[in-house]
Amino acid sequence: MRYHIGTSYARYHFRAAGDPIVHFTEAITQARRPLVILPEISAEASVIEEVLKFLTQRFHTSKVVLVARQDIVSSLPDHRGFNVVTYTGEELNTWYLPRPGLLRKMKKSTFDVALDLNVRFALPSSFLCRASQAPLRIGFVKQYADSFYNFQVQTGPSSNLTQVYSKLLKCIEMF
Repeated sequence: MRYHIGTSYARYHFRAAGDPIVHFTEAITQARRPLVILPEISAEASVIEEVLKFLTQRFHTSKVVLVARQDIVSSLPDHRGFNVVTYTGEELNTWYLPRPGLLRKMKKSTFDVALDLNVRFALPSSFLCRASQAPLRIGFVKQYADSFYNFQVQTGPSSNLTQVYSKLLKCIEMF
């Protein structure tokens, strides 16, 4: 019930926020400051090694900001060299929305592109992605995704998370 209320509030909160016109063919190639929100489930977080390698090659790692739950950081593949912003469950309110302190921590920088790596809908991650005010916000096709992302990737039915993230990278590389 609380999760549903939080989701409804988040969708209402961002309802009037307009997005600038984004030319997708140039948005990723010209991006210099990406925000990457890591999966909230440790099984998903443990297979994002290919994504982190792509980010290392595409962007200088010191410019990439990773956002992750504190309890997930230990299950991540090699993430040294990246700027990591962590948060705990205490930094979320009753409705699973980020508290102002977490939003301030994340908004210390501006971002060109925000990438949410959660395959399933995760309200805190979706909210942080939208609150980043990045002109290009990339996420997977999932419930309520239209309210938070302006570029959605459909990877098809697959239980192999490595393939899902590989398909995401292939889609991003087209731009």
